[in-house]
Amino acid sequence: MNTQSRLRKLLFMVACFFCMSIMNAFAQEQQVTVELKNATLQQVFKSIERQTTYRFSYRNSILDNKNNITISKHQVGVSVILDEALKGRALTYTIVSDKSIVISDKKGKLSSSKNKHISGTVKMPDGDPIIGANVKVDGTTIGCITDLDGNFVLDVPENSDLVVSYIGFLTQKVSTKNKSAFTITLTEDTEILDEVVVVGYGTQKKVNLTGSVSSVSSDALENRPITQTSQALSGLASGVTVSQSSGRPGGDQASIRIRGMGTFSGAGSDPLVLIDGLSGSINDVDPNNIASISVLKDAASASIYGTRAANGVILIETKRGKKGLTQVSYSGYVGWQRATKLPDFLDSWEYAVMKNEADRNQNRAETYTDEQIELFRNGTDPDNYPNVNHLKDLVTSGSGLQTGHNISFSSGGEKLSYLFALGYLRQEGIVAKNDYTKYNFQFNIDNQILHNLHLKANFSGWTSQTNQPHTGDGDMSRMIGMSVRENATIPGRKSDGTYGYQDNFCPEGWMDSESFYKDNSKNFLAGIELEWEPLKDLFFSGKMGYNYSNYYNKEYVSELVYDANKEWSPNSLTVSNGNTTQMTLQFLARYGKTIKDHRFDVLLGVSQETYHTNWGEGYRQDFPNDLLYELNAGSETGQKATGSAGEWGLRSFFGRINYSYLNRYLVEVNARYDGTSRFPSHGRWGLFPSVSLGWRISEESFIKDNISWIDNLKLRISYGELGNQNIGNYPYQNIISLGVNYPFGNSISSGAAVSTLANRDVTWEKTAVLDFGFDLAILRGKLDFTFDFFNKNTSDILYNISASNILGMTPSEVNAASVKNTGIELAMNYHAQWGNFKLHLSPNFSYFRNEVTSLANGKNQDIAQGLFVGESLNSIYGYVADGLFVDQEDIDNYPTQPYTAEPGFIRYKDISGPDGVPDGKVDDTYDRVVLGSTLPKFSYGLTIGCEYKGFDFSLLLQGLGGYKKSMGDYQAYAFYNSGNIQRWQVENRWTEENPDRNAKYVKLTALNGGAGTIMTSTYWLRNGSFLRAKNIQIGYTFPVSLTKKIHISKARIYFSGQNLFCLNSFYEGWDPELSQEQSFYPITAVYSFGLNLNF
Repeated sequence: MNTQSRLRKLLFMVACFFCMSIMNAFAQEQQVTVELKNATLQQVFKSIERQTTYRFSYRNSILDNKNNITISKHQVGVSVILDEALKGRALTYTIVSDKSIVISDKKGKLSSSKNKHISGTVKMPDGDPIIGANVKVDGTTIGCITDLDGNFVLDVPENSDLVVSYIGFLTQKVSTKNKSAFTITLTEDTEILDEVVVVGYGTQKKVNLTGSVSSVSSDALENRPITQTSQALSGLASGVTVSQSSGRPGGDQASIRIRGMGTFSGAGSDPLVLIDGLSGSINDVDPNNIASISVLKDAASASIYGTRAANGVILIETKRGKKGLTQVSYSGYVGWQRATKLPDFLDSWEYAVMKNEADRNQNRAETYTDEQIELFRNGTDPDNYPNVNHLKDLVTSGSGLQTGHNISFSSGGEKLSYLFALGYLRQEGIVAKNDYTKYNFQFNIDNQILHNLHLKANFSGWTSQTNQPHTGDGDMSRMIGMSVRENATIPGRKSDGTYGYQDNFCPEGWMDSESFYKDNSKNFLAGIELEWEPLKDLFFSGKMGYNYSNYYNKEYVSELVYDANKEWSPNSLTVSNGNTTQMTLQFLARYGKTIKDHRFDVLLGVSQETYHTNWGEGYRQDFPNDLLYELNAGSETGQKATGSAGEWGLRSFFGRINYSYLNRYLVEVNARYDGTSRFPSHGRWGLFPSVSLGWRISEESFIKDNISWIDNLKLRISYGELGNQNIGNYPYQNIISLGVNYPFGNSISSGAAVSTLANRDVTWEKTAVLDFGFDLAILRGKLDFTFDFFNKNTSDILYNISASNILGMTPSEVNAASVKNTGIELAMNYHAQWGNFKLHLSPNFSYFRNEVTSLANGKNQDIAQGLFVGESLNSIYGYVADGLFVDQEDIDNYPTQPYTAEPGFIRYKDISGPDGVPDGKVDDTYDRVVLGSTLPKFSYGLTIGCEYKGFDFSLLLQGLGGYKKSMGDYQAYAFYNSGNIQRWQVENRWTEENPDRNAKYVKLTALNGGAGTIMTSTYWLRNGSFLRAKNIQIGYTFPVSLTKKIHISKARIYFSGQNLFCLNSFYEGWDPELSQEQSFYPITAVYSFGLNLNF
């Protein structure tokens, strides 16, 4: 037996042991010990299999489910156990070899005219046996798997067909007519090597890629209850960081970063998203309609998009009709949401006790008497002595119902194919009066007009409506955030219809009011492309695209009477409306030619994009009642109106050359020449080139002829330059503000003045990327690895430099800073099959190091913007905490603090002084340092999938790591600005009775923004790392033999759970991904049941 065969068998045994618990170590003696009571036959077989090398083959239909077998035998032969177990049953067994036992029906054996006994071996093309191949009688449940020598034994009906399958090989059908012994050689499935990946303006074979591209198929997106497509990439692609900070219906989009954060300017770090080749938002497309997602991560793959590709590119291809296939598909689910985590606030009587303790700690009179505390506890007077959990009541007031449905119709003939899909999403929030409804459609057409003329068209659109409760002080997220502040002693709705309140905050009152926020949004995306092939392998194509979006919002604040002493008035209405349009024109020419061992592919193109946006907003107040909310019904007194518009254009010339020699040595050169209206004419155009090389070592004879288990081994290296033109419209022009008054003689006249001084040398930010990687696929596609190292430098970052007030104007941003990102990416895919059992594992890991390399005028730091040369963006700057003071002596013997210290307060370290050494005094000039960053250094994910007969299971784990995070004021600090207190703060607080220097919470006091204990320091920072069960899914697909009777080709039911649990060491009761602002909406877990049907 050669090395390759030994490797396969070892892998098979180890994987089965750890992943399936099916096989155990080989038994030296074919003797067993069986202790079973009231067991079934399957349990007996499993007991034998666990102790021996035997594997049982049988038809499920011949076994009963009776649990009437009791056996107690020690170290006896397997035949003794089987004789005992089969007693009284019309079954017999045959020990074929030391690895296989066949269980047969005695009646079937007697009826030889209907069944016959067959045996065989399944092999690879090189003659090695295939372990665990699935051998099944076509159209039945009769089947088995091959043993460690590739052998199988079956009783099959006369003249039946065998279907033999194994991962990495083509499925083969074999007739048993007039034959009982078989040697079946499976053919390798070359689809893995022929896999095609979508790249800029085309496709390429994955094995020939020289750039860094991650691909996500539709299988990874299906049946997850995601409401925004931006959530779909979580944990699925290396180098991609996805973070969702809110669960608000219609506002639960995730942020996506590719290979770190490249800039801190207004140009942003969002990647370019193209849907069927047209610019759009990733959330514009329904996940059910996606065929594939490609993430272009390095300059070699992204430079074809020039000034828009500095932050990477995401290419989305939607599903299309297929020739020869007519299908109707439905997928739908119904589920419910709940907050992943909620803080545990104290009950009102506990709050009162702790508030008194805080009063005593500050030498103040206690707020509550013992009698009042008892009234809170006994609940006899809930109006005056209530116990209200305002946050919990608010975020559990909604139903949380979520349902999504998608139905598609697709068909294809010789010349015309199409796909038409309709989608519906409904989210009812965990807060009452909050809901989100979205309808969408997708219509794709492919028409072969002539044998060399092809028309391709894509139309998609959506319309949505969002409803939310509203307050006089802000939106629903603000209402939730401020309910954290309100403690349990503040009443909600009282029995007389009035409300308790804190300042203007009263969630119960505003929820009962007529206030609301309503958003109506629409989007339409259309693309038409005509491709002509005048000569073989020469293609010309023209494309036109149109993207239109519109929104119309109403924000109404009603009058609210809190009680006899307080009310909110007047009522008011704000109406806003806006729309954007983007037009794309594109022409491509492609030519491919093979000359002996040389392959050339050339792409040339030109494109033009124009973008226009406008918006307007109106405001009125003093409406006659709270039931009429149109602008003309309000008073003209105090009315306001504003609006604006903007536009820009981009013209581009681009090209790509691919060269391959012997399908082994690969070269790709890209270039794009962009001109944008956003820059002055003398600096409007820029060239963005890239070059990449690839070497398929696996095609060299020293590997190809000697190491057959290596399918593909390729080295890649690339370098290129990218740009970022998203710097705002026309920053090279002065900004003139109206409404400036000038004195002329004795009168004042209105006029205009320059408010922002132009920078006429402004240009795009530039990013240079060096990438090195390798791809490895082994064991006929069962296992593949991808590794990348990248060095990404962004220069000419727009940066605001300070200017003297004497200037009288605000200076424009200048190109004056740089940032570097370096990192590694690892991704693996493993696929295996043992009979009816299939296993899929796909882990990925990424490490990023972000560093500011320069600032304007040679500065080393800009504390106000959190920028420090040599440190990461989003740095946290503050003091290093050294525990808590335990007593006055501790304070006296420690360096002087930058605040009035007390026992139980934070000790800040004395790090340096004017002479560069500790000076016995802690101050903000010398003793603050960079404590960490809110940017994750790690992202990781793991997808596990299993299939067994009709059952399937999948688990998606996703996480971020290596970053610090603090909480908002009301979330982190007890009694902050008369705020609330959480149980973890009480249980971990410092007290005089337990003066623990390392207590997790300081001595209780009433805190405010100037408190010395809440200055930014390591004391309040937490590790933000987490590992989340992003999705768990369990499904069952009904047998085709059953569903085809009702004309259904596939029927599957499933349970899906999204965000089910999260492992972290963050603050108790708070999700580490949640936005820690005064306004927030909890991240939600979704539990759903779904159905998939194909007709």
